[in-house]
Amino acid sequence: MATAYSPCCLRGAASAGVLTSLNVTGPPSPITVAMGKDVVLPCRFSPKHSMRDIEVTWFREHFSPFVHRYKGGQDLYGDQMLQYQGRTELLKNGLGNGSVDLKIFRVQLSDKGNYTCFVHHDSEYDEAVVELRVTAGGSAPLIALERYEDGGIRVACRSAGWYPQPQVLWQDPHGQHLPSLSENVTQDKSGLFAAESSIIFTRGGNQKLSCWVRHALHSQERGSAFYISDPFFQNAQPWMTALGVVLVAVVALFIIAVYLFKMKGNIPEQCLRKGSGWLSSWRRYAVPIEEVKVVLDPDTAHCDLVLSEDCKSVKREDTLQDIPDIPQRFNPWRCVLGREGFTSGRYYWEVELVDGGGWTVGVSREDVKRKGDIEFKPEEGIWAVGKWAGNFQALTSPNRTLLPEIQTPTRVRISLDYEEGRVAFFSVDEEIPIFTFPLVSFEGIRVHPWVWLGPGTWLKMWP
Repeated sequence: MATAYSPCCLRGAASAGVLTSLNVTGPPSPITVAMGKDVVLPCRFSPKHSMRDIEVTWFREHFSPFVHRYKGGQDLYGDQMLQYQGRTELLKNGLGNGSVDLKIFRVQLSDKGNYTCFVHHDSEYDEAVVELRVTAGGSAPLIALERYEDGGIRVACRSAGWYPQPQVLWQDPHGQHLPSLSENVTQDKSGLFAAESSIIFTRGGNQKLSCWVRHALHSQERGSAFYISDPFFQNAQPWMTALGVVLVAVVALFIIAVYLFKMKGNIPEQCLRKGSGWLSSWRRYAVPIEEVKVVLDPDTAHCDLVLSEDCKSVKREDTLQDIPDIPQRFNPWRCVLGREGFTSGRYYWEVELVDGGGWTVGVSREDVKRKGDIEFKPEEGIWAVGKWAGNFQALTSPNRTLLPEIQTPTRVRISLDYEEGRVAFFSVDEEIPIFTFPLVSFEGIRVHPWVWLGPGTWLKMWP
């Protein structure tokens, strides 16, 4: 009958005077790995023995259930801890040289802590402790201009998905640190930290402001920067405010005059034409963004997407409609484009959503890939936000930007400024900005409204 051992029993034998020549050693310092990566925990023993006579157990706080066990020349999984099932491997290439290194795949935050490498041969045994530290580099800092305050503009910097607890630092154009107005750090159920810091930015010419988020050990850091100029300040150019008031008053008087003339039935046609032309010209400068009616293009829709008769709404039903797989149709991704694209101008439209199994909305270049695997990111010609894998996020690159502070909206406004290269998103539900992508050049290529639908999701374009 095989003998079952535990570290407690064997340590007791050692304290009773049993001598051992087996020596087990671990690394001199902790092993650090980024969350989601694979890691190898080193462990060596001497003198060398036949591996069929060696029993190796890697464990955490208790000998059983274990992290990984090797005995009789094979791996044993019977009492393995649930969180490590399918994620561990004893590296066999070093066994003949006295190495019993453990590889852990796709490291999780809960994997951090001490691991014991316990080696047993006949009546000899020894162990070594290996400390694993797990880090997580969070999202790129999101900088938001919140409101006018104390003669300046209150600017907030937010980032989530960090471990250990990060620091938030503000820097001026010369790299000097600036004091923050307020700081707040929270930790979610998974153990990841989210950080927010605010600062009052005062006038003083065109300036660059940077926000950096980093671990206390500076092992990882991410930063964002933006420029702000005096015209953004409330009192920078008072004449602009006065001009705006005058223009509103003049337009109001013009509308009243038109109404009165119509009531009398003798409005001069020439005057009306001139007034309408002036009003149209004023609107171009005072309201430079145009609401656009988006109609979805059925020739681009994946065969699982069912469009309404007016092509204003679409639902994913996974019905595999019998339609030709033409070159412009998306396959296998359940996407569809707006029929009309843009090569200039400023526009906005809204999308109403009933979530089933996720969604993303935004814009894409006309030359976006239609067939095979597609990565939803700006480098592939897609700028979008959405609910993906249960998280509301912006599909940035190389990592997506989580937006935990914003409640997932049921109606999203999408704003496109082609010449400036700006794509921005707003929550119609809460009347707040969601996310603005860094400026980009569309290089003269037509840009279309774009959506992806998860299972059971329905959406409608407004107006």
